[in-house]
Amino acid sequence: MKTLFALELKKLTKKRMNIIVITVCLILAGILFYLPVSQFIVLDTDGKQTSGMEAIAMDKEFSNSNAGKLTNEKIKADIAKYQALFDDPENVSKDATQKSLNDSAYFKYFFPYSDYWKLINGNYAAPYAYDSSFSAITNMDLENNFDFYATRDEKVETLLNQEYDDWNFSDSEKTFWLNRVSSVSTPYEYSYHTGWETLLSCLELFVIGIIGICICVAGTFSGEYQSGADSIILSSRYGKSKLVTAKILAAFVYSFLAFTLLILAGCGILLLSFGIDGWNLPVQVLNTIAPYNLSLLGATLLAIATLYLVMIGMVAITLLLSAKMKSSVPVLSIIILAMILPMFLDISETNGIWNRILVLLPYRAAQPVFSDDFYGYFGYPLGGVTFDVVTVRMFVYAVITLMCIPFVRKTWRKHQVAYYIKRKFNLWRRWCFWEVTDFIL
Repeated sequence: MKTLFALELKKLTKKRMNIIVITVCLILAGILFYLPVSQFIVLDTDGKQTSGMEAIAMDKEFSNSNAGKLTNEKIKADIAKYQALFDDPENVSKDATQKSLNDSAYFKYFFPYSDYWKLINGNYAAPYAYDSSFSAITNMDLENNFDFYATRDEKVETLLNQEYDDWNFSDSEKTFWLNRVSSVSTPYEYSYHTGWETLLSCLELFVIGIIGICICVAGTFSGEYQSGADSIILSSRYGKSKLVTAKILAAFVYSFLAFTLLILAGCGILLLSFGIDGWNLPVQVLNTIAPYNLSLLGATLLAIATLYLVMIGMVAITLLLSAKMKSSVPVLSIIILAMILPMFLDISETNGIWNRILVLLPYRAAQPVFSDDFYGYFGYPLGGVTFDVVTVRMFVYAVITLMCIPFVRKTWRKHQVAYYIKRKFNLWRRWCFWEVTDFIL
């Protein structure tokens, strides 16, 4: 068994087409994951634009100026300092119809720290609303009882109790999400975290790697039909048993190793450029109402684990199609279509069931949900029990993998036997034809 596995794995790693495909995927990963680095732009306190590594260093400095625990006292003091800017006539724009900072004050006191203010102001904005003018903190009354986290809870309550056109939260869902939110530790810790935020937003790019790996394993079985090696395999001692297992195992191991290489390349480029600072920050620094009690590192690892399961699931489907079809072309056509098609399918505003199916499709399943308040509260109520979308995604692709493997073995064996018998029959028919012809002549 070990020898057969080693031979099948060597076959996959040494195949010229596979080397080309993985190399192309690595090059694409390098380009795509370096783009956020090369295109990263920061405006300094004078409004001067800086890009690349210099911009990253500047962004780190700006973010860390607000570092610390987001206690009610700190947030209240920071908002008070921001509001005090408007007390100086030199800072206020005279042409604006509403209270706003002029360009000089805006770039000096606000814009470099806008990520921090987006987080704070977003906590007070209505669900699904984007307050681009930061009116929530600009006009906030700080004299009343100030409680940042109580406001967060009120926002969650509002989100869960609103009426929606596509899906309204049941009582069990509300209880589930409220318990999730209450389990999140407070106060939040804040500091520079651009590397992890950028990485989470780029993880869907690994879909390219999943497609590439599926291309590599598509010929695991169908390639044997195309080359005519199936008859030799069928007649071998372990052709229907150990060799099948070795092929399946080799395909999964190869896929895992190749995908790990791509993951290391993509994540390495971003984290080496932006730094790993902020790995221990709560995921709530991306959105205060995120209902996951995870650090940014934990969220990233969970998202990557989901990617691995999506990849393994798609490989399992590819192997099943490969065992069933005599050519790799239709196998790849189906797989690529299944991977790419969800990119062009939109979230419905009126059909919640469709949305819950859509986010489980390969491309959508590769997208993290931690920074989005809509997907963050995206659940599946089943029999009075609610499951979050992350858990369901992982479960679905684990089940797909486990279901496909036995069918791969069964389909391969049946297909082999049928094809072998048909070939033998054709050879016998030809032999009979020539024997009869010789007899007549």
